[in-house]
Amino acid sequence: MRCVSIFLIACLMAGAAHAQSTSLSPDQIEQIRRATAYQLSQSPDNRALRFQYAQVSYQTDRYDAAKYHLQQLMRTSPNARDLQQLQEAYATVVEESPWSFGLNFSILPSTNINKTSSNEIFETPLGPLLIVSGGDEESGVGLRYGARVNYESPLSSGATLTYGLELNRSQYPADRLNETDGTVRLTWSNYSLSGRTTITPYVTRYVYDVSDGDSSDSTRYGLRVGYEHFLTSDSSIAGAFTAENRNYDEKDYLDGSFFSTSLSYQNQISETYHLRLQTSVSASTPEQDHLRYIGVSMSGELTRPVQDWGTVGVSLGVGMRQHESNFPLLGEPREDRSASIGMSFRSQQIRVLGSSPKLSCQVQQNWSNVALYEYQSTDCAVTFERNF
Repeated sequence: MRCVSIFLIACLMAGAAHAQSTSLSPDQIEQIRRATAYQLSQSPDNRALRFQYAQVSYQTDRYDAAKYHLQQLMRTSPNARDLQQLQEAYATVVEESPWSFGLNFSILPSTNINKTSSNEIFETPLGPLLIVSGGDEESGVGLRYGARVNYESPLSSGATLTYGLELNRSQYPADRLNETDGTVRLTWSNYSLSGRTTITPYVTRYVYDVSDGDSSDSTRYGLRVGYEHFLTSDSSIAGAFTAENRNYDEKDYLDGSFFSTSLSYQNQISETYHLRLQTSVSASTPEQDHLRYIGVSMSGELTRPVQDWGTVGVSLGVGMRQHESNFPLLGEPREDRSASIGMSFRSQQIRVLGSSPKLSCQVQQNWSNVALYEYQSTDCAVTFERNF
């Protein structure tokens, strides 16, 4: 079988060199694609094989696969000429298939959907106050579903512009959590020999079902700038900065700016284990002083395949928020600390309407000097995603 595969790939190389005068039948091209896929699974670092697989994927109308493998090749381009040729090949695929679509559906069971305080009493300098529903956590199952559409356009410089539209719906037993949100974005993306740069301006609109004169409906205008530095074909360091202006229809005291910056590292640390680490710093500056804060978070996730069953992951996270001014009735600024632990599982053996569901669960504990915001919650998700 190995000799046959090598022979078929050699035929493809010869066919590509004489593309103007030679044509292969669809069955022959499909045979070559399968043979190339087999060889690539045995030699994933072979750039020639990966390019050939991208080529036959393009010839068999598997445009998403062709884009993916060309992007993988651009991550490890050895020189500017190679990168330019790959960008030209990518532009050819994009021109043939500029549209992409996606659907998502998540089932979200939670032991505390409202993130209700686990305390019944709020101690203040004026005396103890009874917390409404304090200590009475409400469990429930939420749903989130949505769709997206993207149109990608290559530029003469080798970069691409992607116009994106996304619409999502969240639905919970607690009516105040039910909302619909939509995002319009434009993403400029460009590969270099050392990494990939993205610049994304966007607008997001949130509309809640419950509107009783104190609506949480809002519009957010933002800009996200990211850079991923390629260390190897399997590892990278990425940084991102987001600036966002938040404008609430009725809650003017929440109007203001939000900023965040993050640094992440991901690496295939062995044949079986993949590691991802991330740290971020955020700042929110609404009009109400006691709601302004600076937050820091750190998280890590380790994943590994389990034979032919799927991929298992374990995650840990910690975070803190320090607010700017005194919380009403307390006489000191609010301070929060949080910790979480989670697990996830996804199996390619399980297919539902062409999608492999991902199961994840996370236990989170939030500590606060303001008893209103001290809670514990176990949140799970069964997520289905379909791209086409």
